[in-house]
Amino acid sequence: MVHGFYTQEMYAGEDGQLTWFNAGVRVGVGIGLGMCLGIGVGVGLLMRSYQTTTRNLKRRFF
Repeated sequence: MVHGFYTQEMYAGEDGQLTWFNAGVRVGVGIGLGMCLGIGVGVGLLMRSYQTTTRNLKRRFF
């Protein structure tokens, strides 16, 4: 069974069960990807609002 990029076999221990360590790695990867995505969106919105603000100030004062 496939979940996203990873198969169950990649995270299964010797007995075929998901180990605590591998479950933690999986959660850590998810949190890391979520943070990177969130930071990317935040920076993009910040840059967009900065460009809009500078454009409006230039139009008003110059």
